[in-house]
Amino acid sequence: MEPRTLRLLELDKVLARLEAQAASVPGRARIAALEPTSRPDEARRRLAETTEARRFLDSGAQPIFGGVRDISEHLQRASIHSVLEAEELLQVAQLAHSAARLRDLILHREAEDFPILHARVAWLQPQPQIEKAILSAIDETSGELKDDASIRLLKARRNKQQAQNDVQERLRRMLSDPNIQTALQDAFVTVRDGRYCLPVRADRRSQVPGIVHDRSNSGAALFVEPQAVVELNNRIRELGVEEREAMLEILSNLSAKVGEVHEDLKNLLEAAGDLDFWFAKARLSRGMNAVEPLLDDDPKISGLCFLEARHPLIENPIANDIYLGFGSLVLGLGEGADESDNPSEVETKDQRSKTKDQSPAFDILLITGPNTGGKTVVLKTLGLLALMAGCGLHIPAKEGSRLAIPGAIYADIGDEQSIEQSLSTFSSHLKQIVHILRRAGAGDLILLDEVGAGTDPDEGAALAKAVLRAMARRGARVLATTHYGELKQFALSAERFKNASVEFDSQSLRPTYRLRIGVPGASNALDIASRLGMPPELVQRARRYLGKARAEAETATQRLEETQRELEEQRLAAARERAEAERLRRDYEKRLAKLEVRLDKEIEDAQREAAQTVRQAQDEANAILRELRNASSGGRESKQTEDARRRLKTMRERVEAESEKQATRAVTHAEKRLPDPFPANGDTVLVKSLNREGILLSQPRQNKVEVRVGALKMQINAHDIEVATQPKITAGGVSAIRLSKALSVPEELNLIGKTTDEALPELEKYLDDAILAEAEQVRVVHGRGTGALRAAVHRILSRTRAVSEFHQAPPHQGGDGATIVVLK
Repeated sequence: MEPRTLRLLELDKVLARLEAQAASVPGRARIAALEPTSRPDEARRRLAETTEARRFLDSGAQPIFGGVRDISEHLQRASIHSVLEAEELLQVAQLAHSAARLRDLILHREAEDFPILHARVAWLQPQPQIEKAILSAIDETSGELKDDASIRLLKARRNKQQAQNDVQERLRRMLSDPNIQTALQDAFVTVRDGRYCLPVRADRRSQVPGIVHDRSNSGAALFVEPQAVVELNNRIRELGVEEREAMLEILSNLSAKVGEVHEDLKNLLEAAGDLDFWFAKARLSRGMNAVEPLLDDDPKISGLCFLEARHPLIENPIANDIYLGFGSLVLGLGEGADESDNPSEVETKDQRSKTKDQSPAFDILLITGPNTGGKTVVLKTLGLLALMAGCGLHIPAKEGSRLAIPGAIYADIGDEQSIEQSLSTFSSHLKQIVHILRRAGAGDLILLDEVGAGTDPDEGAALAKAVLRAMARRGARVLATTHYGELKQFALSAERFKNASVEFDSQSLRPTYRLRIGVPGASNALDIASRLGMPPELVQRARRYLGKARAEAETATQRLEETQRELEEQRLAAARERAEAERLRRDYEKRLAKLEVRLDKEIEDAQREAAQTVRQAQDEANAILRELRNASSGGRESKQTEDARRRLKTMRERVEAESEKQATRAVTHAEKRLPDPFPANGDTVLVKSLNREGILLSQPRQNKVEVRVGALKMQINAHDIEVATQPKITAGGVSAIRLSKALSVPEELNLIGKTTDEALPELEKYLDDAILAEAEQVRVVHGRGTGALRAAVHRILSRTRAVSEFHQAPPHQGGDGATIVVLK
């Protein structure tokens, strides 16, 4: 991007705001080096960093960069074995501490939530040992080496302190000596050139033998090192050398440790600088209530569409939809536009050709309207937001805003006349336009303020048309402002040109600063002159000079503006109603989903209850079977049998009622048609509400079928069954298996080959199962033999009260070798 364009669009002011959000010198250095990119992959990467940092801040985290300084020079010197000063080493420790804290703060969050931040710090090597070594030797508050940084330093400092105490004590005694007191200018001990002295009067110099180190400003006093303390001062000087050597040894060791890991520390510094830069972008985004724009790859195909765009440097700006390279379909404004379309959906070339009756796409937008109406602000907003996106900054606009980063942005804005080059305003603009024409190509963005102005209106308009046509043929996107009525007419007929205006309220005679794409604007110069105090008679005279046709055209344009404003208000009202309807629809769907979840849970709970009911019924049936097997003869058996039948009937009714209740819930929850074809009688089916299999005994009649489940035969809702895919062993376990056997009791029992002791228990069990299964007739095959087994069978049958009668089988069914048993 050309520096002149960046200056005209005021990107530097946005970057100054960004720099104010940075907390460290490395972060500010990155901002100072920041330039917009035209590569979509690079812009997308930069935006992703900003977006993730913004989400991190929005999560409540507050990264701190207080200890991050630019210590790259310190690290370089340490790498070549130079000795760092204590303050420089302290800055290294502070960096290690701050970087480690930042690393831990980020790694504490889930990697899948913040993958970019994690990737930036996960591989960094924290240096707690360097931090500990430096802080154990250097005092953070004073920046001085601690006394206990080494034994040698501690010893040197103690000896030095003792020597200083000794010399001060000797000098204080001299201050008390009457022979010396008369020679002193003042009664105090001072230090000159690192040696302790007394202030001696110049005229009494001979009274205090010693070395003169300095003279007062007035010359009245000499600072004399008395001969008596010369050796003591020499000792202090020697101990000072020992102290500096000890300090140098400590600093050398610490610097060597820093040098060993300077690459790791450099990586920490780089990461901290990147993070500060990213979080500065995030804080700027949050301060502007900005969003990440969607990026398209090819500026030759896609354009720029900023929804409710706001200029970032204006306080309380008016939001406008500004778009180039798209039609109104991109905003959902085209007639007949499908309401289900994504408002931010990019139009392809094919789509553009198919939507000519729906405000087709355009590449040249001409904005007209009154002066001070905001035309230039719209121009700058479009260009500045495109530059911000290229820098990886969020833009103050609405979600769904999108663009393809232009290959280049050119701007000719404002009065650039040059006294040095003797260029008029027109010449200056023309020179810049020639410069743009030499360089601009397909997909570039060109911003022209008052194109063709500064010369004869007819010639200026003709030149402007030629320039705009040339730019359109090159495939550039152009946003231009103008006052020329001829250009308004030109844009109405030229392909891929579009008129726009900034709205002017004819009632208040004030601009509203709202952009209206598709409607040319009137200049409203006479109305504005009247508002600014121009005498009414002059305004009227000007209207007469304007001519009837021109006045009527201006009036028509104003009415068109008003109509457009009314239509826009109606569209916005309709959009609000659609949004409210959509909100209600989503709310209804959420509530319906919650209701369905609740119903599903209720059905699941009910099915569990039903299954429990079946299990209890199975257990009860097993108990009845045991009672029948243990029944004895006589009236006791009759009473017990009748009681068992009554309990079986009650149990069957209870299971039928539970099944009907669950089937009704299921059908109410999701009404379904009966299966086609419906299962045939005798098929194994699944009773869904009971989660049990059974045998279908009848076809639907009034949505009811008869099913035998285990030993229970019941009426069930036809919607509640489906064909069983495979046999299942239900939760009833052994009891369910036993009931299944009772359900499928064979029509005969073959006892041939068995002894009487073996046959009779098997016969009793068979009769129990047949009774429970409500069989009407069975056959017992016992053979002829000696007749003992047949007699034993007949004795059992005669004392079983559930047996109505029994007799010898017909010849074709075994004759006297079998017995037919009829059950009650």
